[in-house]
Amino acid sequence: MRWVVAAMAAFFGLGGEALAVEFLQKGIVLAIGGPIRNGDQHLLRDYLSRPESGQIKVVYLSSVGGFIFPASEMARLIREKGYATVVDAARGQCSSACTGLFVAGTRRYYLNAGFSDGDAKQRGGLGFHAGSSVGRTGHDYSGAASAAMIAMYYEMGVPGAASLMTGSEFKGVHRLSGKTALSLGIATNLSLP
Repeated sequence: MRWVVAAMAAFFGLGGEALAVEFLQKGIVLAIGGPIRNGDQHLLRDYLSRPESGQIKVVYLSSVGGFIFPASEMARLIREKGYATVVDAARGQCSSACTGLFVAGTRRYYLNAGFSDGDAKQRGGLGFHAGSSVGRTGHDYSGAASAAMIAMYYEMGVPGAASLMTGSEFKGVHRLSGKTALSLGIATNLSLP
């Protein structure tokens, strides 16, 4: 499984963040990259209805996040299928609403996250922030968005992630170390089997 995950990481690690959600399957691994937008939950459901998707066991994630409602639906699909999830902090990020997809994994592998919590130089890995919405002055804090993220974390059985919402700002992203992710139950492993 290590070589397939490495191949996916290389694919999504090149060229920056996609403009739309992308799916790439290689054997048992499905990579999901790009921002999460309204309607992406339907794209994922359609993708998973294809015959070749029956091989999937692992979902590799690399996304800046996006809208909470489609992310919640995508998380439910990941959990329903019993997939494991992977985020490699050295090759990509899973921030904002993407963290909901990560916690949906039945096993959650958080790789190369030996940095300190909140390291301002760290650009990859799991990133948390309070909920926001687009307002007249740009992004504004949203209690409803924060509540929706917290509800998703609880629904997925990972209340440790919910505690990060109240301590994070909505304009910045708090990068989480592997050690903390493991201690809060957000990650279940810091290396692949």
